Amino acid sequence: MFNLKKYAIAAALVIPTAIGFGAKDSHASKLAINKNLAQGVNVRTEAKEGDNVIGLIDDKEKSYEVLGKEGDWTKIEFNGKEAFVVSKWFVELENTKLVADANFRDAAKLDSNVIDVLKANTEVEVLGLADNGYVKVRVNDKEGYVYHDLLQSFRQVRIENQKAQQAKAQSTNNNNQAQAQAQSQTQTQTTTQTYQQAPQQQSYQGSSSWAKEWIAQRESGGSYSAYNPNGGYYGRYQLNPSLVPYGASPAQQEAAADNYVAQRYGSWEAAQQFWASNGWY
Repeated sequence: MFNLKKYAIAAALVIPTAIGFGAKDSHASKLAINKNLAQGVNVRTEAKEGDNVIGLIDDKEKSYEVLGKEGDWTKIEFNGKEAFVVSKWFVELENTKLVADANFRDAAKLDSNVIDVLKANTEVEVLGLADNGYVKVRVNDKEGYVYHDLLQSFRQVRIENQKAQQAKAQSTNNNNQAQAQAQSQTQTQTTTQTYQQAPQQQSYQGSSSWAKEWIAQRESGGSYSAYNPNGGYYGRYQLNPSLVPYGASPAQQEAAADNYVAQRYGSWEAAQQFWASNGWY
């Protein structure tokens, strides 16, 4: 599954320091609240905390045009006025296009009605995040929902996050190996006694399928703590937050992943084949 900034990393966008209130730029970046990090965020008249609150943002499907940045704050247009919010509670959005044909739905769920089937490379205006990994978009003056991984900008963020996590995982693994080797050498010099470390006990081992490990490496670099704020995907298998909440234990993640794949694909091998063809599962 996905993966929207998304492990807590947001897409890096070049944003002008100031934009006037004249003609709207249809390609201007926007902000949407990340409900996985905050249920509501105060809107302020200045880029500082104090007695300057003029509103509250709590609807993740609504987005706000970015006017500039000031340190940890982002200037937005809020009810026709310039205002400020703390950047870390939001996800930056940008208009994008489809990477493949996609169902354009009337609700953010798999069993909703399909308004239309949009063709690959169709330009869409991103309006905000939605539930179940969907993104609210506007196409030809119609509003609806498209699955995030079919949108170029969201998929690119996922790919970049995966590469970053894989590099981090490799670095951690190299460090662990170096530490283990140093510790082993020290023990050899100080004592002739040998011992075997007891294996770590887990309440759930999960499937050991090669296909499962193949998917885990591509989704998270094998990390149980990988997190993507764009959609709230968490853990080794980057599952939907309805299946694996933030902070879920390795045992919970293993059980949820096995159950999800069994219900949707029947086997990890089938899920791997789908991932190899589509870039997600």
